[in-house]
Amino acid sequence: MFNLMNSGRKMQTIIDSMIDAVVVFDVNECIILANKAAESLFLVKEGGLLGKKIKEISNNHKISCMIGEVIRTGKEVFTETEIVPGTYIYRVHVVPIKDDDGNIEAAVAVFHDVTDARNFDQMRSEFVGNVSHELRTPLTSIKGFVETLLDGAMENSDTCRRFLTIIEAETQRLTRLIDDLLNLSALESRERIIRPKPVCVQRAIRSVMNILGPQITEKNLCVKLVYTHDLPRIFADEDLFGQVMINLLDNAIKYTPKGGTITIRCRQRDSRVVITVTDTGMGIPQESIPRVFERFYRVDKARSRNRGGTGLGLAIVKHIVESHGGEVFVDSQVGKGSTFGVSFLAV
Repeated sequence: MFNLMNSGRKMQTIIDSMIDAVVVFDVNECIILANKAAESLFLVKEGGLLGKKIKEISNNHKISCMIGEVIRTGKEVFTETEIVPGTYIYRVHVVPIKDDDGNIEAAVAVFHDVTDARNFDQMRSEFVGNVSHELRTPLTSIKGFVETLLDGAMENSDTCRRFLTIIEAETQRLTRLIDDLLNLSALESRERIIRPKPVCVQRAIRSVMNILGPQITEKNLCVKLVYTHDLPRIFADEDLFGQVMINLLDNAIKYTPKGGTITIRCRQRDSRVVITVTDTGMGIPQESIPRVFERFYRVDKARSRNRGGTGLGLAIVKHIVESHGGEVFVDSQVGKGSTFGVSFLAV
C-alpha cells in the first residue's frame, strides 16, 4: 500500500473536509481510500467503498476504463459523465500517484458536480437562440417591406401607407422585446432595486385597468374586479406590482375572444393576499402548463406572435413575484379558459 496511507487518519480527515467526492485506487484498481462525499455519491454506508472496484459499485463503464488507463499509462484523464443515467453530471478527473522513482503507486479520482453549470450553459444557449430568432423575424419583415418600397411600391400611396403601417408595428414589437429583455435582465441580475411598501391592491389594479382600457374596449370585453372590503394591503414594490398586473391582464386580453369575460379576484389567505386573473379564452393544454412561465415559451407560437407577444411577460411576472417571496400558479382547461395567480405578503 502506498506511503500516504501511513498517515491514513490525517489523510482521511483532509479528504472528508472536501465537498467533491474523492476516491483513491491501488494498482489493482481497488479502492483504498474514499471520503464521505464519495460514499454519498455511490449510496453506500461508511467504509462501504473500501476494497471494492469501481465496476462493483457503478455501471458506468467509462469511469472503470479511466481508472485502468491511468494506472497503466501514468497519464491523467478527465471526462464528464452521469454516474446514474438521467441524474447529476460530474466532471471526473483521474490522476496518478507516483513514487520517487516514477513508479505508479495509486490513482486518485475526483468527482465534481457540474450539473448546474451545464444546465446554465444549455439555458444560455437556448436563450441566445431564442433571442436571435425573435429579433430576426421582425427584422426580416421590415427589410422585406423596405426593399419592396424602394423597388417602386412607394409610388402607390395606398400600398406605401399599408407597408409603413406594418413596418411601424414590427418596430414596436422589437421595442417591446428589447424592453422586456432589459427588464428581465435587471430582475435576474438584481440590478433593479426593490422598494417595498404597503400597496392598496384594488387601487393598483384599477389603475392597470385604466391603462389597458383601449384594448379592453376594442375587444368589447367585460372585466370584473372582485374583492372583499376588508382586504389588507400588500407589502410590495408598487411599480413592479403594477407590471405584474399589466402583464397578467394584457395576457388575458390577448387570449380572450371578443365579447369574453375576464375576472380579477383578490382574497386573503392566511398571511398572504392572492390575486387571480381568469379569462374565457382558448385555454392551455395540460402538457404545456408547467412551462408557461419559461422565457420565450409559447403554447401557440404563431398566434402569440400575431398578438404582439414577446414570450417574456409571464417570465417577468414569475421573477417579480418570487423576488417578493411570493408564488405564481396557473390552472387551465382547453376551450374553457385559464386562471393565472400570484401571491404577496399582506401588511
